[in-house]
Amino acid sequence: MRRHIAIDLGASSGRVMEVTVGEGTLAVRELHRFANAPVAARHAGDVTLCWPFERIFESILEGLRRAAEDGPVDAIGIDSWAVDYALVDDEGELVRPIAAYRDPRTQAPFARLRAELGDAAIYGATGIAFQPFNTLYQLAADAVDPMRPFERAQRMLMLPDYIAMRLTGSMACERTNASSTQFLDARTRDWNRELVRAAGVPVRILPELVDAASSEPLGTLLPDIADETGLSADTPVLAVGTHDTASAVLAAPIDPRHDLYVSSGTWSLVGAELSKPVLTDAARVANLTNEAGVFGTTRFLRNVAGLWLVQQLDAAFAAAGRARTWTELAALASEVEPLRSVVDPDDPSLFAPGDMPRHIAELCRARGEPVPETDGELVRCALDSIALATARATRMVAETASLAPKRLVIVGGGAANALLDQLVADATGLVVETGPLEATAIGNALAQHAALEGVSEARTLRGLVRDALAAQRFEPDFSNAARMRDAAIRLSR
Repeated sequence: MRRHIAIDLGASSGRVMEVTVGEGTLAVRELHRFANAPVAARHAGDVTLCWPFERIFESILEGLRRAAEDGPVDAIGIDSWAVDYALVDDEGELVRPIAAYRDPRTQAPFARLRAELGDAAIYGATGIAFQPFNTLYQLAADAVDPMRPFERAQRMLMLPDYIAMRLTGSMACERTNASSTQFLDARTRDWNRELVRAAGVPVRILPELVDAASSEPLGTLLPDIADETGLSADTPVLAVGTHDTASAVLAAPIDPRHDLYVSSGTWSLVGAELSKPVLTDAARVANLTNEAGVFGTTRFLRNVAGLWLVQQLDAAFAAAGRARTWTELAALASEVEPLRSVVDPDDPSLFAPGDMPRHIAELCRARGEPVPETDGELVRCALDSIALATARATRMVAETASLAPKRLVIVGGGAANALLDQLVADATGLVVETGPLEATAIGNALAQHAALEGVSEARTLRGLVRDALAAQRFEPDFSNAARMRDAAIRLSR
């Protein structure tokens, strides 16, 4: 029996979780949860939106203090959302605040690098979907920032790697998150230095790469961190799937031969686990991504804007004095006409934080859709739209990778939303089964467990999940198929 601590950061909340793993046993306990959101940046050059890192780090330390109250732990692992990074000087200090990926500063570099290098060359090297917030374009924005951060920066560390540095002093980058940068070579899984130079970025800032679930720890807790938290200075911090989706997929109870997955949170990551990347023109045109998975796998997937829409609606309702639980929001949505209004969740007008009810209403009006007027109609529009976009992504992944899926496994926050799960089953025509709600934290801990126990394949770890956690099953309702097809056509307009 091992006691693992998973530091699991999402773009809207973070948590420090205790995951106990043993033969036939998998137990999860929340030690500390805290809100997270980007804030306005000050005195940061062109960066206008950043992460309040010291607040995040103090919340992590509070979670570790609570872990110490119950005795020693076997190991600690860290995962977070992708693409965001810290630039540190030779003493490990930040040279400027950590930019948030929703900052609009990357639009010009995004267009420039694609025009100069060509999509085929970038995709052929990295296999990563084109998104303006990818690290490649963020760093290209840094290269022309009047603050000149590269004059002081000695290392670039992805967010989980920077947290590991603060805990242990290590300066390494784990590969699953490195792959999200769009300058990790898809074949060699090493840095593509030509792309880095083309972005105007000094190669010297690239850290050493390490693999998830390696038996060699990143390091042990620094003496001051041990004193601060009450944990032993001998506590190892291990490299896990530091990209939160990599951890979530490791915990998804799938059979890669015939299952697809959805890691459902702020984003919905819809994909398949493959043995090698798909770097075809068809994959590039479909903007499908090949991210590194744990144990050398490839997460072939498409990003879909997920519960972000509902999160922003929820925040707007609460600000207007109509705060509700997510269960209450789902109940409101269940009472209104289905598929009355649909929007593309990935429309750029829905990307930025703000007045989501107004953004959805304006988008519906522009598309000729009935404008949602009530809270229930707004939430139903969001859920119907997410389900249809998930079905679209499912078809794209399956067709491009020549797969014939029989089942779709949903893990993460969306697994707890029975209405959304049923809508996805109806829209895809596939049986939907749910996996762990806290899949990222569990996958984080399973990679730690693999490192300590010498496990070298995902199948063994997923067996632990299947044996310990019950799943819900949703059969597609084909009586609604014609209406779903009509709504899908409207979505694609």
